[in-house]
Amino acid sequence: MSEQNPQDKQDKQYVTEWSFSFDKIGESINKLLSSVGVSETEVKTAQFSEPADKALAATVNLGAVVGQIAVSALTASDNLFEAEVSYVGEMEFNVSGDTEKVIRLNQKMRDVPVTDQFKKVLNQFANRDDLYWKVGISPDVPVKFNIEGSVGVAKFDLSGLRVADVELEGGVGETFLNLPASSSRYAVKVSGGVGASHITIADGAALNLKVDGGVGGVEVHVPATAAIRVEADGGLGGVSVPAGFKRVRGGDNFIGTSGVWETEGFNIADKQIYIHFNGGVGGLKVIV
Repeated sequence: MSEQNPQDKQDKQYVTEWSFSFDKIGESINKLLSSVGVSETEVKTAQFSEPADKALAATVNLGAVVGQIAVSALTASDNLFEAEVSYVGEMEFNVSGDTEKVIRLNQKMRDVPVTDQFKKVLNQFANRDDLYWKVGISPDVPVKFNIEGSVGVAKFDLSGLRVADVELEGGVGETFLNLPASSSRYAVKVSGGVGASHITIADGAALNLKVDGGVGGVEVHVPATAAIRVEADGGLGGVSVPAGFKRVRGGDNFIGTSGVWETEGFNIADKQIYIHFNGGVGGLKVIV
């Protein structure tokens, strides 16, 4: 019998993780769902905005979302922040500061008991098209993002923005994060939730990306010509990087559960991408 290809083994293990039963997740998911009051059924809509005015920098805090969320760059607008929200429960919108604005959009916390029927809750709330946040941010002002976990599909297209820092807590559902090119290095921290995470880094970016794995695989799409260092302590799904990466610690393969990999000439590159991965129930795939 022929020996199975290591990549085939890796892919098989990766697929196996996706059969993980959501019914076994438990306390962390129930806490997230209860905090935003999922028992509310009346759907309301609202719009929020803040002009750029004298803003030279901003911090944008986005609370937990029940439903879908999409964040992208504003076009043809003088505002720093705009949001259209369809929601259940109650919303809070606060702005402070002048040249350094701090904006928070949040769904008010509720102490609402949640049943153990997790899949039913997701079907009723997370997958509804009528529950959403659509958020636009000015591309002209450097922004720090603090984003809490959501229940539903989350799409953060920051590729057209001046990103200074990103902290993203994983929620329940699939997450898409696009990161921009930059003239200077910025930091991104992603804490894994429940569901797949897809991170795309633009050509010309210089950043430190730290990912703490949750339940579900993490894919990081990187530019073909970028200088990249991957330092990983893999989870149950292990770690996979392109064949062109050299393993400088932990062995000499490009597939493993932990180690350090680099692209050729990484140490002398003007712009560098660092990827730090701490695995959970799900592996890391770095894809060119």
